[in-house]
Amino acid sequence: MRVGSPQHRDLFCRTFIETHVAFEPEHLPWPELDEVNLRRLRAFPFWRYARSIEQRAGRMVTAFAQTVDDSVIREAVALQGTEETRHGRLMEHAIERYGIDAPPLTIADAPVSPEEFAIFGFGECTDSFVGFGAIALARQKGILPADLLDVFEGVMYEEARHIVFFMNWWRYEEARAGRGSFGTHALKALGYHARAAMGTITGATDLPPMPALDDPELSEIVKGVTPVMFLQAALAENRRMLARLDPELIKPVIMPTIATALLIGIRMLPPRKDTALPLSSSKGQDDGDLGEARDAA
Repeated sequence: MRVGSPQHRDLFCRTFIETHVAFEPEHLPWPELDEVNLRRLRAFPFWRYARSIEQRAGRMVTAFAQTVDDSVIREAVALQGTEETRHGRLMEHAIERYGIDAPPLTIADAPVSPEEFAIFGFGECTDSFVGFGAIALARQKGILPADLLDVFEGVMYEEARHIVFFMNWWRYEEARAGRGSFGTHALKALGYHARAAMGTITGATDLPPMPALDDPELSEIVKGVTPVMFLQAALAENRRMLARLDPELIKPVIMPTIATALLIGIRMLPPRKDTALPLSSSKGQDDGDLGEARDAA
């Protein structure tokens, strides 16, 4: 299949549309939480930001869909707008259901254009990779109940679908315009990632500071998560999520590549004297981590 061909367009649009799952946030199997897990859930400081960002994404993607000339792509982008809007509603429902203190935030809408959609899409690639690692670690560490994490894993699978659809849309449009080789695409992708990160940083300066994690027990668990733990979890979950989608589709590679390089780099650092393991035990661990990093490349 040639990237930029009608067959390519039909595959990434059809796959996205056919994997859509219809549901209403309030009808999901939300569990009842005991006091410990309610306290932990309410302690996380990201709720008001996550809700506002998802609401903003829904408005932006829905508006962009109306500017797309190709009817096949327009249908898929409009469906993504529906899903992004639903993510905002899901966050709103979780906040109300579990009594989370998260006053609304007002975040200005982004301009609507193919360029802004590209910046948004690469930003989602970063956010999704981080989210994959966070959900995987929450399971590993038992931070929240599995049935609650199952609900949010459904959201993360939708994000996986979004970033795969986006990458194929971007490469399709690049090919149609006759722009670039693989190396050029990689450089442009890095540039878009940087612009998305700068937009996030700039936007954050206009928002109130995020409060600290308000739970001593949970804070200690989170402090025990090392960079290696997070990178391993994110790489593994990224592979698992993206493997659920058609292997012919283009998958995001920038964040897994950066994470793999960081993981290898960390493992090449000399061990700290206060945390060094005996050679016999540390070598096996290092070999396993580097093997996982190579697999993820």
